[in-house]
Amino acid sequence: MGQTASYLDTQSIFDLIGQHADLSLIFQTISEWLENRIPNSMVSVMLYSEEQQTLNLVSGEKHFSPRYRELITDLKIGPNVGACGSAAFYKKLVICENLDTDPNWQPFHDLVQEENIHACWSAPIINAMGKLYGTFATYYRFPKRPTATHIQLIRHAASLIALSMDLHVERQQRLALNDKYRSFFTYHPDAIFEHNLDGIIIEANLASEITTKFHLEERLGVHFSNFIAEEYKSVTQAAFDQALKGNSQHLEIQAVNGLGKAYWLDLTYLPIKQAEEVVGVFSIARDITERRESEEMLRLLKRSVDANPHGLALMRATKDQPIEYVNPAFEELTGYKKEELIGKSCRILEGPDTDPEIILEIEKALIEKKEIKTILKNYRKDGSWYWNQLILGPVFNDSNVCTHFIGIQQDITQQLADSEYIARQQTHDTLTGLINHHTFETQLETAFREHRENHGSLIVMYIELDGFQPLNHSLGYLLGDQLLVAVAERLSQFFKQDDIIAHFSADEFGIILNNYQDLKQVVVIAEQILKSLSAPFDIEGHKIHISASIGIADDDPQIEKSSQFLHHAIHAMNEAKKEGGNTWHWYASNSATTPKVDYVMMRHELMVALEENQFRVFYQPVIDARSGQLKSVEALIRWQHPEKGFISPAEFIPFAEETGQIVAIGQWVLQQACQDIVEWNKKNWASLSVAVNLSPLQFKRTGFLHELQETLKNTGLAPELLKIEVTESMLIAGADRSLEILKALRDLGIQVSVDDFGTGYSSLSYLRTLPVDEIKLDRCFIEHLPEDEKDSAIVAAMIVMAHKLGLQVVAEGIEDLAQAEFLRQQECDYFQGYYFAKPAALTELKLNYP
Repeated sequence: MGQTASYLDTQSIFDLIGQHADLSLIFQTISEWLENRIPNSMVSVMLYSEEQQTLNLVSGEKHFSPRYRELITDLKIGPNVGACGSAAFYKKLVICENLDTDPNWQPFHDLVQEENIHACWSAPIINAMGKLYGTFATYYRFPKRPTATHIQLIRHAASLIALSMDLHVERQQRLALNDKYRSFFTYHPDAIFEHNLDGIIIEANLASEITTKFHLEERLGVHFSNFIAEEYKSVTQAAFDQALKGNSQHLEIQAVNGLGKAYWLDLTYLPIKQAEEVVGVFSIARDITERRESEEMLRLLKRSVDANPHGLALMRATKDQPIEYVNPAFEELTGYKKEELIGKSCRILEGPDTDPEIILEIEKALIEKKEIKTILKNYRKDGSWYWNQLILGPVFNDSNVCTHFIGIQQDITQQLADSEYIARQQTHDTLTGLINHHTFETQLETAFREHRENHGSLIVMYIELDGFQPLNHSLGYLLGDQLLVAVAERLSQFFKQDDIIAHFSADEFGIILNNYQDLKQVVVIAEQILKSLSAPFDIEGHKIHISASIGIADDDPQIEKSSQFLHHAIHAMNEAKKEGGNTWHWYASNSATTPKVDYVMMRHELMVALEENQFRVFYQPVIDARSGQLKSVEALIRWQHPEKGFISPAEFIPFAEETGQIVAIGQWVLQQACQDIVEWNKKNWASLSVAVNLSPLQFKRTGFLHELQETLKNTGLAPELLKIEVTESMLIAGADRSLEILKALRDLGIQVSVDDFGTGYSSLSYLRTLPVDEIKLDRCFIEHLPEDEKDSAIVAAMIVMAHKLGLQVVAEGIEDLAQAEFLRQQECDYFQGYYFAKPAALTELKLNYP
């Protein structure tokens, strides 16, 4: 194979690598490429753990039995450890033409016979720097010797995987570096601004708002000179011009804050360079007004000590060096008031961890009347500590007698802790101080490995507050954040020191319980948590009542990865939600309803399903209750998996919503439904309308209305023949935005239906203000009709109410004649359910009407 042909042959693989595709997809594509070029080959990829010195299969699992895959899991590399273990150990190609006689396979002789494999060629996956990533192997069901072309192909495939791994590692490192820079910029205590070459402010950090008293939107897009006092504009512009030439600048100028008040800034300009060219300027500003005022005060009082923004103390040069004066910065730094310090020794700032050797050095400098500069740990009045950069020097009178010592203190804790702070920001939630989702998963993986090695107990809890989103919207996000902090504090009191608690996002918390041999203890803790959270919270005078749903998962032999623990707990939490919340639910591994989902594979298969058009749209008729005529249809998605057959939406829609894939799936359903109905109406000279369900992500997504208009335009469907179905919870979360979208839909001529009506939070109060056309009564109100008197009364009342509001009513989930007759008597407008027709392809609908 020529070089050009080989390049063209692998162009799709290079495209995937260049697009940063998922590594599993790249591995699979390279494997298929090689299998197509070496007949009867079975390609596998194993990745190497340098820490464990083991190999693990990541691609090609389909070629091997579960027993074989299990036995080569965590395969230790070494001589005579099959083809792959040996190839990784020696870092060279290993050819095993006949496994029955090959010494590398003697330890696996029985396994080879059982698996029916008789040849294996394995090449190490090594990058240009000699780093071992794993092995690339081809297996055969019969003894086989490679040709020179075969070996060239295998090495080429291994080099492609090494390239993809190199680029993956490089990209991850680049993303991590960018995150570190962004955290440093955002959370730096000084105000930081980014300017373009014209001096326009294009970005600012959090501290800038505190410093300048201007809101962010008041500064972005504005030239920096607009905030500088008139007499300092020229010198500031000159410094900026120097920065544009690549020279950093430092100056002190006077500015005007958002309150119209003048203040002093310590300003540093730093050029931003890319490829040795200045592309912008950073300005770092610190408010030094207090220091300037102190300097002026000291000049007026003719003192010999310059004012300083750092802590300053003047001490008499007698026994114990009593303090005679401290500046305001010293009070702020130490927490002591001036009157508490006068006459006392600075030893008041020492504490249990103050280094005694440094204290001896200071005492020696005092005796010898010499200046000393050192760093030591000091303590504030409230007991908190800080790293103090101390400059202590003698003050002599005209007779050269040391009468005083002056000490200048600087809190450099922030400077020393910058690296530690950035690391903490990456691992902890800034609101509650608990570890974040990513760190939780990392620690769960560690606990899972230790649990499996030591045979200890491991429990995972997943807690979600009930109804937090509407509560947060009602209270306001600031009070909502305070509530989450209070919840975190209450939760923390229930767990042991070696337990782990994390704040995931919004109202979700995760907990790892270690070494609870008695599972009854876990139940007791869950009950205590529910009881504690049900007690009212006092947030700035607001009495707030909440509850929570708790999911609990313990060890299960079927669990292979730590992430499954968390998914089990989340599933159990959802079951608790279904029970009405304010309860706990323990994941049952033997439950027939428990989904056994490989989430990595599910994400990949959903992507493939979209690309390969595996989804189908089924339609369920909506019947006119009076005439029995077909009124419209509801579009329902089905997944026709090439191997598993039809997969229920209940198995993949929740996961698609979690990953965000639901947006692409929902858009596909909308496009397909509009196209199908247009074709149906043309063929049957009809004007059938179609209802399409929207997910919350799709409904609130920026650009949704534009995409909807484009869909109608491209398919030719009249807007009045399209009905959008939304749920109450979608409308309540962000009601103002929902109202805006609904009005836009109505302006387009599209109808709006409220699905699952009656199961939300505030049906009546929201319904009277929302521009909708109909409501769909949830099947939970229909299934017990007409026997259940309460459900009958509720349904009758909702129908009357809807008609009074000018809305039509659809009853869904009708499964027998008695239900239909009752609803007809209550003057329900439209019927939908299995009694009339099951969902089917549009051309296969069969309608039953009594």
